Amino acid sequence: MSGGQWVDIEHLLLHQGPLAKSDFTPSKEAIDWLRDECRVLVIGAGGLGCELLKDLALVGFRHIDVIDMDTIDYSNLNRQFLFREKDVGQSKALVAAAFVNKRVYGVQIKPHHGRIEEFGDEFYCKFHIVVSGLDSVPARRWLNTKLVAQAIPEDADKQVDGEPLKYKEQTLITCINGGTEGWKGECRVMTPFKTPCFECLVDLFPKDPFNFPMCTMADKPRSPEHCIVFAMEQVWPDKKGPDLKLSGDNEEHILFIQEHAKVHATKFGLDAEAITYKLTQGVVKRIIPAIASTNACISAMCANEAFKILTGCYDALDNFTNFSGNEGCFSDPLSNQINDSCLVCGSSAVTTTFPVDKTLKEFIDYLVRDKGVFALFNRPNLSWNDEDDHDEPYIFSQNGMMMDDDALDIPMSSTVPDGLEILLTQTTKVDDGKGSFINETKSNPLKINYVSTEHWLKSHTEWIDEWGQK
Repeated sequence: MSGGQWVDIEHLLLHQGPLAKSDFTPSKEAIDWLRDECRVLVIGAGGLGCELLKDLALVGFRHIDVIDMDTIDYSNLNRQFLFREKDVGQSKALVAAAFVNKRVYGVQIKPHHGRIEEFGDEFYCKFHIVVSGLDSVPARRWLNTKLVAQAIPEDADKQVDGEPLKYKEQTLITCINGGTEGWKGECRVMTPFKTPCFECLVDLFPKDPFNFPMCTMADKPRSPEHCIVFAMEQVWPDKKGPDLKLSGDNEEHILFIQEHAKVHATKFGLDAEAITYKLTQGVVKRIIPAIASTNACISAMCANEAFKILTGCYDALDNFTNFSGNEGCFSDPLSNQINDSCLVCGSSAVTTTFPVDKTLKEFIDYLVRDKGVFALFNRPNLSWNDEDDHDEPYIFSQNGMMMDDDALDIPMSSTVPDGLEILLTQTTKVDDGKGSFINETKSNPLKINYVSTEHWLKSHTEWIDEWGQK
């Protein structure tokens, strides 16, 4: 990295600028490390991911990996500029990596076509930083959990009683999260146990805008979207059977949904003409409008933060900024605080509510199906966390062992008193080649406050069809 296209990068790292960090020491070693040793992982090679790969390569990062499970579609070509018509049907990760490798001298982008869940700890721990361009909240939550789990505590002699647990610096992998929606976007800098992780603030995200109670869609639809979702959730499986998957890219499928949504709208006096093909496809595919200039702005923010963090030349964002481009070009930096009761990085008890008359079995069902705070717990264990002498250590266990089976079908409130702190643990089934066993992850203190079913359903409307009054 000398002269030519890298002259500006060298200038930044070889000079002490007026805004540089006080502990920054200009050196050629910083340039050599950036060029030869630094490893960056990019998640996603779509609209934001294409911009990220280009920006990171042009600011001097040479060793970049990229993961994406998607293939290129014609609809991508208007904003995902690394792809051409001849690339349609091919892997986004492979094509994007090949394009940037050819265009930017010296860069070595290694593509991975697959899901992020297919890669284990030994893969993620190799990287100095992760830059995420994911467009799915569940995928971001999974990635956040995986990166926080890479943190290794310092040896016992370096811990101080009464102070938060200390972790080895080299195991704290920063994740820079970029996201866009129309003219708006955001950039987050997340370092485990130093800044809020993604899960700390996940309750600020709005619920799925198309997640309506079936009783509303079937009997009291109030919008075109209600009618479309009714056709998707009720008419499609009734007419087509459960085995045929509805595709948002299949014209016949979209026309079928549109037709039956119009019938449903007419039945309830709604404007059937408002149910257009474009609206129908948007609801089916959960489409969020994508604007190329927003992707470019957010990518520039993310690449800038990655460069500052890994070179130490300037202070990083602390720790969140919004971007608004609909009436100008504005960003609003904000310093969020760590959530002590975060289920991923926190240590304080999480307090939740639950209907006083519902059973332990129904509580487990709620945990497994919840898309909010407990979305990560698809295989939960519950255990006691007090000093009382219990007959069994577990309130509920995935393997059915060391628990009272009779407690499953009686009200949860009869087994676990209101406000008592218990432990909630996610489990995974592991096969080490010699046999399978259940492995528990981080335990989270949990307190349950019981309320009436009617009161609980006001904030959990997705359960009205099952637990509401018939």
